[in-house]
Amino acid sequence: MQLYAMYKVLEAMGHTPFVLTYKKNYDFVPELEHRNQITLSSIPYILKNFLFAKGIRLTWHNVLKYTINKKFRTRNLRHCSYALADIDAAIVGADEVLSLELGVNMMMYGHGVNTQHMIAYAPSCGQTDMERIERFHCRHLMASGLSNFMELSARDERTREIIQCLTQREVPVVCDPALLYEFPLEEYKLPRRTPKRDYVVVYSYDARFTSPDEIDSIRRYAHKNRLKTVSVGTYHGWCDYNIACNALEWLKCIAGAKAVITDTFHGTIAAAITERPIAIHYSKSVNSSKMLDLINRLGLNDRLLKDISIDEVERIFSQPQDMVRLRERIQSLRKESRDYLCRALNRIICQEI
Repeated sequence: MQLYAMYKVLEAMGHTPFVLTYKKNYDFVPELEHRNQITLSSIPYILKNFLFAKGIRLTWHNVLKYTINKKFRTRNLRHCSYALADIDAAIVGADEVLSLELGVNMMMYGHGVNTQHMIAYAPSCGQTDMERIERFHCRHLMASGLSNFMELSARDERTREIIQCLTQREVPVVCDPALLYEFPLEEYKLPRRTPKRDYVVVYSYDARFTSPDEIDSIRRYAHKNRLKTVSVGTYHGWCDYNIACNALEWLKCIAGAKAVITDTFHGTIAAAITERPIAIHYSKSVNSSKMLDLINRLGLNDRLLKDISIDEVERIFSQPQDMVRLRERIQSLRKESRDYLCRALNRIICQEI
């Protein structure tokens, strides 16, 4: 969703965007390469860690999702290699492109990219901090690359501080592309199997929202309010509906919900830009600081669940959500972020003339 959003923003500005392809590095956690880089060698990993460990339904859901989104990317986005692309500039971001959690991806710090004009738009370090950067001996690699960027920004306060520490440059915070782009929701279709009756969307990774108490609380809330439970984009076998779809259908499904319960960064953004009542579960054990940073910037602190219990879910949804204030905050973030991106691109255009 955020990739598509940035692509459409750049097109609207009159540019011709390309998605730069690369092979992600997994040196620090090599076993995850079989999960995230789908090849024939991935089959044993998938059989062991998905089909046998998590069941055929979840595995099939992820296969469908992978296939659907691969078709979506092929149909909607131009692609070329970061090292060979004939481009005037490259934008790094958003999401956790500066993270060292799995391995070192030097192109994200500007090394080896086929242009001298590098722009960082809303990158995040995720769980990476200066201690990890030093421990993995990556300070010079990151600092030397980022220091050569024409323009630098960050998506959250923690990343801003890290980039400033590495480069000794002032760095503004800009919003995620999914917040920057104004999605024309009326043009999108609901995914297949979206229920005809009212529903609550549950959006979390499949390893979360799995305790019997959490499941019971959400289902009791839905039953009491005559709502079906819908897990869209991820799989939760206890939900009434599990829907595999592309990014735009995912957003449309959320836009049609009576309520959204999530513990993810982009689940929060999706509910915010579609103005759906939201209950957010934030946990330091599973969420990085970028999540809390987003909640603070959108003014959604009053939508935080203390825990996932029936009393807490009912407490949050019994409170009216201030959509006018939320809309104003989003518009302010969009203006500041669009101004940054325009200045960065115009600086490059002026140099080329």
